[in-house]
Amino acid sequence: MSDNRPIGVLDSGLGGLTVVKEVIHQLPNEDVVFIGDEARMPYGTKTHEQIISYTREMVQYLIKQNVKLIIYGCNTATANALQTLRQEFTVPMIGVIKPGSQEATKVTKTDHIGIIATESTINSKSYNKTIQEIDPKIKSLGVAAQKFVSFVENDQADTKEAKDNIEKTLEPFKDNEFDTLILGCTHFPMLKKQINDFLPETKLVDPAVSTVKVAKKYLAENNLLTNTSGHTLKLHATSDIVEFSRLAKRWLQTEIDEIDLVDIGGKDERNNNSN
Repeated sequence: MSDNRPIGVLDSGLGGLTVVKEVIHQLPNEDVVFIGDEARMPYGTKTHEQIISYTREMVQYLIKQNVKLIIYGCNTATANALQTLRQEFTVPMIGVIKPGSQEATKVTKTDHIGIIATESTINSKSYNKTIQEIDPKIKSLGVAAQKFVSFVENDQADTKEAKDNIEKTLEPFKDNEFDTLILGCTHFPMLKKQINDFLPETKLVDPAVSTVKVAKKYLAENNLLTNTSGHTLKLHATSDIVEFSRLAKRWLQTEIDEIDLVDIGGKDERNNNSN
């Protein structure tokens, strides 16, 4: 038994490409379809209801692409929309928060885990609650790092403003018992070097790695892995396609079969929410 349909990955912007990169690494024969909602990012400052609505539109878009599984390459969407949308759709969906939390609890030696994420993810306390459920003795501290998203989206990771903001944001994790830091937004692995410069001894957990492991296991157990070799990669964004395309090519360093601009929401709404 096999299933040659593609895997879908969704994100509020281009950060989810870190998940796509991991899918290509761990599942090199699977076709991948990615949708990034550049027009309405960042999701981290939106309301709970808006995030559910926007994520629903991305799920519907991927279902039209005949995907067999959807990976939420977005912590904010995972925290706010995954549970609701699992009840609305039959397509299997996997989020990044539980796998990331499980990996961090395995890695920490001091039982002190830091989390950096968008405002919405931090406010939801999704990581803190999940870590607590896995191991009640672990102390976790979440810090909002909303500006990190724009540093990645605007290709400003190496600017002085980014360096200063990263150092100020990460100060609570410096020179103390926090030995592990969850990069709780899929944009943040693109800032690993800058984060490591300030926290050289801290173990950084990229939830994308463990999330794709979970996805691979699910596909294998349910006879959904493809039996073909080679893959196609199709990337779709809702805005800023030229910049998205440039950064996607630089980040993924692989052949991309298609990069398209798509419209998943009303045009008025897109224009009102664009950055």
